[in-house]
Amino acid sequence: MRIAVVQHVVRPAPAQDLEALVAATIRAAAGGASWVVLPVVPALDEGPLHEELWCRLESDAPGVGVLVASADGDASVSEGDETAPGLTVTLAGDDCYTPASLAAAHAHGPGVLVLAPGTESELQVEATLELALALSTSVASVVIVVETDGAEPGEPGHGGSAIIHLGEVLAEALPGDEIMYADVEAPVGPPEAPGPLPEIPPLLAQRVAAHQGRKLEVDYPADLG
Repeated sequence: MRIAVVQHVVRPAPAQDLEALVAATIRAAAGGASWVVLPVVPALDEGPLHEELWCRLESDAPGVGVLVASADGDASVSEGDETAPGLTVTLAGDDCYTPASLAAAHAHGPGVLVLAPGTESELQVEATLELALALSTSVASVVIVVETDGAEPGEPGHGGSAIIHLGEVLAEALPGDEIMYADVEAPVGPPEAPGPLPEIPPLLAQRVAAHQGRKLEVDYPADLG
């Protein structure tokens, strides 16, 4: 099965975001993808434009499975069907970096783990890829990082989208708009001999602590970047 992951640069107007995401899905389908993962654009995550996005996806890319990486504060679980590679768990925001959330995701036994963390810096992008590599040998065989790009420093959306399979990076996005592809054997299951859940990189743990109004205690402050 061919899967595709879309990295999207947020446009000045939500209607432009909608058109760009629909066009990217159509291109992914033309490239042979039967399942496409899109990043969340906040302006399209609810309301009339949200409904219009799904209507357009269904009409303009019929037969293609689409997952928009929104978890609404909790892990989102979707069963595999004829258009999906396997049981998929989606985590968004700080849940991507929270041990309890990762443990809960692991308990579902997913074949695919989708992370939409909303990275806030280039350093967070690098640390997220490091974590995703470890999760691909402990939680799910395929780990997808799906992001928007082009945000100002400190704001979510700094790219770094990637497709990882059992510790190997199959595709990694460059800055800007991009569609990444990977061919996987479906249905995808969890790792046959899963390793332990990885430690959260200190830089990412610090982000979670800062968002919660806490200070992270570390042995080596330089690890926080």
